[in-house]
Amino acid sequence: MIRMEHLDYYPILRDICADFGPGELVGLVGPNGAGKTTLLRAVAGLLRPTGGWVRVMGEPIHARKPGWRARHVAYLPQFLPDDIPFTVREFVEMGRYSHAPRGALTPSDVRAVDEALEAMGLQPLEDASLAQISGGERQRAAIARCLAQEAPILLLDEPIASLDIHYQLDILARLRALAAEGRLVIIALHHLELALSHCHRTLCLHRGRLVADGSPDEVFTPALLRAVFRVDARPFRDPHTGALRLSVSAAIPSTPE
Repeated sequence: MIRMEHLDYYPILRDICADFGPGELVGLVGPNGAGKTTLLRAVAGLLRPTGGWVRVMGEPIHARKPGWRARHVAYLPQFLPDDIPFTVREFVEMGRYSHAPRGALTPSDVRAVDEALEAMGLQPLEDASLAQISGGERQRAAIARCLAQEAPILLLDEPIASLDIHYQLDILARLRALAAEGRLVIIALHHLELALSHCHRTLCLHRGRLVADGSPDEVFTPALLRAVFRVDARPFRDPHTGALRLSVSAAIPSTPE
């Protein structure tokens, strides 16, 4: 569904090669400044690479029109403006505009919006202004807009960063369910333990390079956690749930470059 060949975005990304297929929930991890947001924006067609290429569904993403991209890729940015002048429902309806280019929503469009609002628990807030709800509620509205797009590929930049633990776990479970239906979901995460316990596959970026790609237990080795994240840590399997967890004992002092 996505193929990146020697993708560069100078000076942030260097020589990124990876393929992604349907049914994957992929966690994109790395320290601040590693290039996660830039990579997602390049794959979404919002940034033109300075080298290499990205193909989505076999097509060069930057050669396709915005409507085509919106029907195939739903992208959630890391930050939303605080003063978006729309209600929650109006904002979520924007996810259907690539399906209804003349702006007239069909019954199937309305149903997709209703289902997205329900999935994010936003029905009581659908007539509220985005500018008047909390940051976490705005984040859920943005995720609902992506769900309403019904695109086969979802690219989500820190989708759970401002949410409480209930919604963090609920949304990750919903994303796993979407992957199980055959969609491709790639999420940038700072919460390494949630990447360990919920993602099928993990990509780790460090200083603009892809330094690890595999299952979470293959990627999160003590050596990588020490070298990339500067922590003394190791994964372990929870004896009660069987899920992978992360035991962190200390931060490693930074050293001059």
